[in-house]
Amino acid sequence: MKRSAFGFKGLMQALIVLAVWPVFGALAGFGPPDGPRYGMISGYKFEDLNKNGQDNAEPRLSGWTITLESLGSIPVSRSTQTNSQGSFSFMNLPLQKYRVCEVIPTVTPPWVPSTAVCFDLTLTSTYSYGVAVFGNYRDPNGNLGCTRTQGYWGSSPAGQQRLIELVSGTMTLGNSQYSAAQLDSILDLPTGGNALLILAHQLIAAKLNILNGASGTSVLTTISQADVAIGALVIPPVGSSTVDPSSELGQQMTALATTLDTYNNGNAGVPHCD
Repeated sequence: MKRSAFGFKGLMQALIVLAVWPVFGALAGFGPPDGPRYGMISGYKFEDLNKNGQDNAEPRLSGWTITLESLGSIPVSRSTQTNSQGSFSFMNLPLQKYRVCEVIPTVTPPWVPSTAVCFDLTLTSTYSYGVAVFGNYRDPNGNLGCTRTQGYWGSSPAGQQRLIELVSGTMTLGNSQYSAAQLDSILDLPTGGNALLILAHQLIAAKLNILNGASGTSVLTTISQADVAIGALVIPPVGSSTVDPSSELGQQMTALATTLDTYNNGNAGVPHCD
């Protein structure tokens, strides 16, 4: 009987190709011929010593958190940290639009961005590789930034717009994640004697102030305690949880809200914005 020209060697070669194709294809920005195509986004962080927003062979920054959120139809949410060379990468991404952001740590003196803190990148079959480069410098004057109240973030058109810019994905409150639109709806809802809402209003404002560049050193412990106090409760109007201010938990929440309100009003070591 005549042997097939394909033979055992050809079969093994085909199996090897099938085995490595998903990995190679994802890295190269190509998928299987009859399947979806994929791409990658990479970049790095550098210390912008001359504050010009451009990398002039300046030091790399390791250990910084970089987040990626899908702006397309396929949900994707990832985070990673820059390595010892300041580099990061997100691989095997469906071809669509993404937002890549740096998370600026809360330290004194603060890190100040010299580039955009978020980049919107679109991966296509033609351009399946995206690059995002983030630059930051330390403020030599130790500027602590400034804070604004929950009224600014919830009622002022400028504050509401800035909220959308700062929260491109979600913000964690307790054990739950809230979008910018949901945060705005929480801030817009009167507290009505609900200690959970009283705390949520001040906690959202404090977290937004920190995202906006204010030093949060003086309230980091309070913020952590507030998230623990909220726990699995889902804040109205997203959820329907209520806490009586006279209860033990309600008294704890009210006390935490008072501390955060002091910070948001510029009376805890960080000045209020003029």
